[in-house]
Amino acid sequence: MKTRNYIGLASRLVVGLVFMISAITKWISLDAFDQFIYEHQLFSWVTTTVLTRLLLATEITLGWLLIWGVKPKLIKGLTIAFLVFFTLYILVKPYLFQVEEDNCHCFGEVFVMSDSQTLIKNIILLILTAFSLVWDKGVYSFKDSKVVFWLKNNQTYLTIVSFVAALIVGFALTMPDTLRYKLYGRAAKIDEKKFEYLISNEALADLHIKEGKKIVCMYSPLCKFCKRTAKRFDVMRKKYNIKDDNFALIFWGGDEAVERFFEKNEIKPLPYKNVPSSVFLQATKGRQPVVILMNNGRIEKLLKYPNIIDKDIIEFLNK
Repeated sequence: MKTRNYIGLASRLVVGLVFMISAITKWISLDAFDQFIYEHQLFSWVTTTVLTRLLLATEITLGWLLIWGVKPKLIKGLTIAFLVFFTLYILVKPYLFQVEEDNCHCFGEVFVMSDSQTLIKNIILLILTAFSLVWDKGVYSFKDSKVVFWLKNNQTYLTIVSFVAALIVGFALTMPDTLRYKLYGRAAKIDEKKFEYLISNEALADLHIKEGKKIVCMYSPLCKFCKRTAKRFDVMRKKYNIKDDNFALIFWGGDEAVERFFEKNEIKPLPYKNVPSSVFLQATKGRQPVVILMNNGRIEKLLKYPNIIDKDIIEFLNK
């Protein structure tokens, strides 16, 4: 092989490996990636969780097929289109979406890359893909052997099977919260007598929990699922113009911890009160987060982290 053929081959392998690493690292921190995409306010939560898994299946399939060198023109063309699309997205993101720029989530939360670093990475990958497109013929670069012969004659089969397998494995290992809840989850539970005692306390009078429709959120400021739930509600609040006074947040933990809860997660502070941990945990049976949808003091629905979706919240507020 000539030098340029080696460069083309090496370029193809590097791009393929980067695509696979990118998909795997996003899968490792998929909750954070789901949340990041949801913050764009383009899709519902359920749609977001489906689209992220489709995206990752596509990404890892492209990487895998690049490494094998099958259907070289098609796969490299799709790779270039993929890179161009997400490069343009990075360029317009600050003007269209109010999402963080310190981490583009190209590698989830495993490797943090800013938008500017991502632009450089994408440009390098585009150059390498161009080298590969011109100087490498994929599986056709090699003389026939049993493996090469099989690859040449089963390219379509390998392409389809690779994508379907990535999709099945992705959904099986990182099943969307709402689907996992329907299959395996249990309904949220509270001690209604203890909860009634809690919200009847004068210390919570400013929250007006028994007046109108309320989304009562029971949080611990140190609970990661509470943070994710609060972040999800923050997106819903902005996306669907939900009024602040539709929320009533009840924490156990000090005021400083609650302030950090809002500040660190870049969440707008909503009406909240702190209560003693013993009273809180008795009411929630030791679990958090718990979300209670209330209409004039009557409990209409109990929700917990996996099954908090915008459709249910909006239907509750609008009916």
